[in-house]
Amino acid sequence: MLGRGALFALPFILLTMFVGIVDPFDCLGFSNLVSDEVKSKVAKPLHNPLWKLRKFEQSPVSRIILGDSSMASINTAEIRAVTGQEYFNFAYGGGTLIEAMDTYWIAAARIHLDSVYIGIGLINFNEYQNLDRVPEAQRMVANPLMYLTNRIVVGAAFVSAYTALTGKFVDIGVPEMSREAFWRNQIDESLPQLLHEYSFPSNVAARLELVAADCRRRGTRLVIVIPPTHVELQSKIVALGRGPADGQFKAFVATLGTVYDLDYPNAFTADRANFSDPFHTKTDDMIIQEVWGNRHLYSRRTPHR
Repeated sequence: MLGRGALFALPFILLTMFVGIVDPFDCLGFSNLVSDEVKSKVAKPLHNPLWKLRKFEQSPVSRIILGDSSMASINTAEIRAVTGQEYFNFAYGGGTLIEAMDTYWIAAARIHLDSVYIGIGLINFNEYQNLDRVPEAQRMVANPLMYLTNRIVVGAAFVSAYTALTGKFVDIGVPEMSREAFWRNQIDESLPQLLHEYSFPSNVAARLELVAADCRRRGTRLVIVIPPTHVELQSKIVALGRGPADGQFKAFVATLGTVYDLDYPNAFTADRANFSDPFHTKTDDMIIQEVWGNRHLYSRRTPHR
């Protein structure tokens, strides 16, 4: 009976050993068999909060960036070149404001924060955008067994091992369609789905006010960045009847801290060449120069009232 039990458990034991040796999110910290470059390209997009929480825990920084994919692409090395200051990019691909606020409290408990930059757009300022992966990530960081048996971690371990052995990176989340087809899909399909249900997020707004109050109490500079989207997307928001909601959203965030509004019709947002898709710029240079370089060519800056 004992032998049968051991035989039954053997695949599970071997699997957990394999995941522990690969350690795709560096939560265990005893194996470097797979390079950090491979893990970053494979594991990071599969569970952004887990990857970034672990990295911040290892090397906390007093200036952080929060938000979704519009902020996640910002290169902190380029900010350092402009400001001479270190930043940690805590924005998550597909991130929500709930996740951003959870992350703020985790970071504030770990280190005194000098500056917090939060990217907020109408898309994620919505009662129905309530995904929260941060508690799961915290549990995995604290519990090695939960980490070793999580399906996303297991998948990341296999893909990381494959990449390390073959040198072939697997494209994760790359659309299988032309640029034009993807562009139209984002405008005509994705945006209407995202805004089909919209309600002013009263609970999220109250939690954001708590974050703002905590920043004032701690002497932390709070900056709200409204990332740029292409004018076609801006027009579609109005056509969907969400123009008033967008105005209400912008009026609210102006009560929290200094605002850099980059999301309005101008020479930059009118040029498709500046965007990889209607939601995202091709490079983060404009955002960095406007927000951290004080250029103010395309930003509507509103000091905190």
